Amino acid sequence: MPDDPEVAALYALVAERLKQAHARVHALHVSAEAKTALARQLLIVTETAKRDLPEAARRLSRFVHDLDEGHPPRG
Repeated sequence: MPDDPEVAALYALVAERLKQAHARVHALHVSAEAKTALARQLLIVTETAKRDLPEAARRLSRFVHDLDEGHPPRG
């Protein structure tokens, strides 16, 4: 965990939002292939968070926005 409290808070927020996004994907009434594709997108966000936390937060926000709008999230 980072020493900077602001960065640590952003990590915690992204981690919680990722957990929620995974739960939402799991609950979707779509094919197994679609769920797998969405889960892969979330794994990409997780990997991005290791290198570029602000970019991961942006990608996750877009992903969740697309879910909220009923559109398949973009890659």
